[in-house]
Amino acid sequence: MFREAVEADDATWERGRGWALSIALIQLPYYRDTNPVVAANSRRTIEAVVSGS
Repeated sequence: MFREAVEADDATWERGRGWALSIALIQLPYYRDTNPVVAANSRRTIEAVVSGS
């Protein structure tokens, strides 16, 4: 629904997924022990990107 609303083409959508993955991969080890909320969000983001959701 969001993708349709912003009218993102395939290339734009893939760049966004790559950006989200890169941020999550940086955040997870940094916040793993100090901020469980951010760490959990990073894990969800990684899982979503890798699974293609």
